[in-house]
Amino acid sequence: MNIGGREIERGTKVKWNFVAAEMTVNKIEVPVTVICGEEDGPIFTVTAGCHPNELIGMAATIALANELDPKDVKGTIIFVHVMNVMGLQFKKLNISPLDGVNMNGAFPVEDEIGEDQGKTALHMGLSPTKMSAKRIFDNFVKIADWHVDMHGGELNEDLDSNIELLPIGKPVDEKTRKLARLLLSEKIWEVPQGTIPQMPNYPGRGSTVAEANHRGVPSVLFEIGGEGRLKQEQVDLVCAALKNAFMGTGVLEGEAVVMEPKVYVGGNVLFAQRGGLHFINIKSGDLVKEGQELGYTIDWNGEVISRDICPCDGLMTNMVVHGGVNPGDMLFVIANEVDTKSSI
Repeated sequence: MNIGGREIERGTKVKWNFVAAEMTVNKIEVPVTVICGEEDGPIFTVTAGCHPNELIGMAATIALANELDPKDVKGTIIFVHVMNVMGLQFKKLNISPLDGVNMNGAFPVEDEIGEDQGKTALHMGLSPTKMSAKRIFDNFVKIADWHVDMHGGELNEDLDSNIELLPIGKPVDEKTRKLARLLLSEKIWEVPQGTIPQMPNYPGRGSTVAEANHRGVPSVLFEIGGEGRLKQEQVDLVCAALKNAFMGTGVLEGEAVVMEPKVYVGGNVLFAQRGGLHFINIKSGDLVKEGQELGYTIDWNGEVISRDICPCDGLMTNMVVHGGVNPGDMLFVIANEVDTKSSI
């Protein structure tokens, strides 16, 4: 079968650097592994490194690519180990240093109109990051029967592990919920567009997960890790979760575990109101209450000039740790807990 411009024979494992885009002098090469089983079956794609310092998923895909044997695979497993290679190379947070583009909004929307992601101008030109996103999507994601996009806390982000879904109100949502429950997480966060009041266009279009779902490919975000730390226990957890998902979708033999997690839908985001030094009173994963003080900001006289008051009951999914803040900096993301049986 042809994947990424290469003929992959049944019963083989192939690793190579896929040329995703060109620069002035060199090419952007993305490390990829394809494990093609001896028998026909589903195509399961795992991508990592869209946000370049979300490291746990990258390490897990490397470990699984080395561990899994084609003779045990029914169908095909594709690992795209790191998509935003230039962002990782230069330790950028969410963007590429080549063109300032956040890859998670750069995947092809086709002929449907996407949401304006805050760009000062929209045009059809493909910068290196947009070209990389398109080539990765067209060659490895669009062809999949199942897709997991590995994410997690960036260099300044403290994150509570969860599986995030982007429901679009189409039949594919049922499969995304099935996939989420195979990833061994006790927490699932569903975020349909418009369910975060402070970010009414989120999640919008242009992410790999949104675009996969809109093409009928069940796709979820696996959120784990943070603050630039590689922890072996988290890598091992991801490996176990992905292997369970492979079993649950028929790519590997075995009896899969199906979780009955707590489900959260929508939520709230708090931003800094004043500039100064920011203190945090809680940690990610805490259950928080409406009216609770989550943190505060002091000025250079040591006076408290702003307090971060929780607007709802929910789960603290992630915090962006700035230390020194500017007005408008994202601080806290809170997910709303719902009754699973009546709401999902």
